[in-house]
Amino acid sequence: MDTKSLINNYVWLIDLIRRRGKVSFKEIDKAWQRAGRDDGLELSKRTFLRHINDISEIFGIDIECEGYGEYRYFITNDDSESDSTKTWLLNSMSLHNFVCESQQLKKHILLENIPSGQKFLTTIIEAIRDQTVLHIWHQGFGKDESNFDIKPICVKLFRQRWYVFAKSQLGNRVYALDRINRVELTGKNYTLPKIEPEEVFENVVGVSALDAKIEKVRIKAFKDKEHGREDCYLRSLPLHKSQRELTDLSTDEYAVFEYDMKVSFELVQELLHHMDSIEVVAPKSLRNEMKRIIDAMSGRYKKRPKLK
Repeated sequence: MDTKSLINNYVWLIDLIRRRGKVSFKEIDKAWQRAGRDDGLELSKRTFLRHINDISEIFGIDIECEGYGEYRYFITNDDSESDSTKTWLLNSMSLHNFVCESQQLKKHILLENIPSGQKFLTTIIEAIRDQTVLHIWHQGFGKDESNFDIKPICVKLFRQRWYVFAKSQLGNRVYALDRINRVELTGKNYTLPKIEPEEVFENVVGVSALDAKIEKVRIKAFKDKEHGREDCYLRSLPLHKSQRELTDLSTDEYAVFEYDMKVSFELVQELLHHMDSIEVVAPKSLRNEMKRIIDAMSGRYKKRPKLK
């Protein structure tokens, strides 16, 4: 069996056992054949045990048998839970496997396209792996093209755009891949700095304001009874991982949330995305910025539109 098929089988087994919690070998084999793995052939116990050994070595996920009753298998240790990249890859591959098994479902699974800089993503990741300096031709919005060397540190996906965080002639900067027109490997090597990428973006929504100070951001999130939603949206989908509810300040009308964040352009965009369902309370500078934008929008809508 080729490597691609083996990896797909490993991912399929991980996903099945994760979803079922505990599952017997008989149930695994039945699902295996129903999914058409290995052309619908039975899964031998020997092959299965070899697969779970490989899964442990490759993915850091341990699968064990409970040793009594139905002798069901379950996951006892999952290193991928603390690795966002591995989790994203496993989830993507699991969905790919499922769609491939159910071709008729393709039109019922609608995904967002990520057009930004896909042709350069692999080259940049390879450069990080091999610690190779890249020469890029970059053109910011409304600016002329410039070209220079970068030493890539990490890549980040945000709002359908890929970004590379790298050291350049200007210091550590973030560059959107869709603003890069050309990339070349220079053949020169560099040493990755002792920077933890997750820590760089830990207190930021988005990719900007990395050097800003961390502030206490506090907002009111209003409950939307008019449209049949008795709870506020941010309880189910937090704005940032530092989100905490200040229950002593919350009321039947709204919940109060507090965050430890750097105020970024993307944070303002995200807050505006929630329209009138939120109100910024602090810091004052962020509240004033929100007011400035809302006043500017209101002023435009008070005027009669002029269309050429």
